[in-house]
Amino acid sequence: MARRTGKKILIPVLFIIAGLGFLIFRGISDTGVYYMTVGELIKKADSLKGDSVRISGDVVAGTINYNQRDLILSFAIRDTVNPSKTINALYNGPAPDAFKEGVEVVLQGIYDMEVNLFTAKELLAKCPSKYGSEITEEGSN
Repeated sequence: MARRTGKKILIPVLFIIAGLGFLIFRGISDTGVYYMTVGELIKKADSLKGDSVRISGDVVAGTINYNQRDLILSFAIRDTVNPSKTINALYNGPAPDAFKEGVEVVLQGIYDMEVNLFTAKELLAKCPSKYGSEITEEGSN
C-alpha cells in the first residue's frame, strides 16, 4: 500500500519539476539576447539577419523626431567608442522621460542593414547619476 502512495506522489512531483524546468528554460531563452555596441552590430550585421539583439549607443544631436500622437520615435545613435559609426533607430511607444540628445540608450530589436535601420521593441534611456560629484565654490573673504 505504501508503494502505491509513493507512485501517486512521485508522478505529480515529476510533472511539476518538468513544468518548472520548461518555464525556466523558456524564460532564459526569451531574455538571453546578445548585447553589443553600434560598431559591433555594423560589423556583424550579415550574421545577425532577423535575430533579436540588444545594442547600446548615444543619441545623436538633431536626429530626434517624435510623433506623440502615433507614439513613433525615430532617431540616430552612434557608437560610444567610435562616434563615426551610426545607425538609425525606430521605436513605437512612449519616449522614456530621460530620453534626449546625447544620452546613452539601450535598444532591443532587429537590425536591417539594407536600410541601416534598427527597429526597437524596447528602449531604455540611461539617466545620468543624480549623485555625481558637484563642484561648489564657497565664498571666500
